[in-house]
Amino acid sequence: MLGCYIRTLLWYFLAMAVAWLVGFESIYGHPTPFYALFSPALDTVWTYGFISIAVFFCFFALWKVTLRRTEWFEEPWPIPPLRFLAGVILFSILFSCAVAMLRNGFTGISQAYQRETYEYVGDIGKGSTIRALFKRYLDLMPYLSLHARAAPPGPIALLWLLSYLVGRGALALSLATVVVGALAIIPLYYWSRDLTNERTARTCCMVYALIPSIVLFTATSAEILFMPFTISTLFLFDRALKRNSLKYAAAAGIGFALMSLLKFTLLGIGVYFCLIGLWGLFQRETRRAVFRVASAMLIMFIAVHFAVRWWSGFDVLSCIKVAQTHFDMDQAKLDTITPRLSGWVYRFLNPLSWFYFAGIPVSLLFLWRLWKPEPATKIRFLLFAATLLVLNILYLGRGEGERSALYIFPFLALPAAHLLDEMGNYAKTLGPMKITLIFMAFQCWLTEALFYTYW
Repeated sequence: MLGCYIRTLLWYFLAMAVAWLVGFESIYGHPTPFYALFSPALDTVWTYGFISIAVFFCFFALWKVTLRRTEWFEEPWPIPPLRFLAGVILFSILFSCAVAMLRNGFTGISQAYQRETYEYVGDIGKGSTIRALFKRYLDLMPYLSLHARAAPPGPIALLWLLSYLVGRGALALSLATVVVGALAIIPLYYWSRDLTNERTARTCCMVYALIPSIVLFTATSAEILFMPFTISTLFLFDRALKRNSLKYAAAAGIGFALMSLLKFTLLGIGVYFCLIGLWGLFQRETRRAVFRVASAMLIMFIAVHFAVRWWSGFDVLSCIKVAQTHFDMDQAKLDTITPRLSGWVYRFLNPLSWFYFAGIPVSLLFLWRLWKPEPATKIRFLLFAATLLVLNILYLGRGEGERSALYIFPFLALPAAHLLDEMGNYAKTLGPMKITLIFMAFQCWLTEALFYTYW
């Protein structure tokens, strides 16, 4: 496995180098297909690099010591789920911050939030209150930060709420973002467990915490704030279908509405709901549940938007139209600063970027799981793949997908974790998991050391 990972990484870098040498750049001055500059952090990597290495191997050693006291492939485990999740969350927080520090120490964590003309943090306080922000949002949009002009008011409101707890300093808000983003591991565990089993769910959480995109942008991008809402909604939806539960369906509808108030492209996750629902309609035992869940979700989705409209007067449909206008304007401006290829080209380039930023091991294991499926999860994981294909088509950005489309990575992580667990269980060894986790940590470290990813 290690040899396969290394060879794939080297071939990937070779392809990037060849494209660079022949002058093929998807974005001017950027190595294809990344939205990043090739800029080795030679001045700080040796100073701060040991921190991330120390964090990883301390937790890795602790994990190995814990495993000596139990049998990973035997149930039940003496480590309760909440204690396990607390450990993974703590690791995710510390490792993400440590990797960000490879570039200029603590400045590497807070740098993105210092650029208030680009980031949502620059809009905290506009409108005097959060309610006033929603009420006046359409009028304020031309004067907001670059990202906010093409987004709903949810991200500003969320950061505004966090500022009540930690203040408005760039570093404080960045660290608060890290903590909130890492909480996505909790619903990921329950979603994975419902769809597979306890051991695979725990494996998935560890794999997710080392996905390069998740690590690199947990400490440097507000996009990670959306992940707890996204994965929670996936969990609530699938549990609602599994249990034919109106309670969980209503909660999923609320979650989906909140997602739409955080980022409009998150509405694309509805593709997954539709595909799973269509699959359920062909099975007599789940047909009734599909109609009940779909109806409850739709009612609550609409109810939340009506409630927001009643509370503040915010018109989400008008906001979408204005956001699209600003997005088109920003794309036109980008072509004068960093020219990019046509949008259709990125339908091929974005998956190549995701292949790397999901982690070479995760992408290979995901493809292997699709090629050699396991009967109990075959249809589910094929629908995961179909969801990814449609999300790629719906993604409007020309590049930046490694940060702006974090929502795709859970669909890759779970099938990869499932195969990883199957391989280990078959041979009764943790070797495949250990090699995978170590390589993914190395890939995170290497990527941050070689490439400047802006956010």
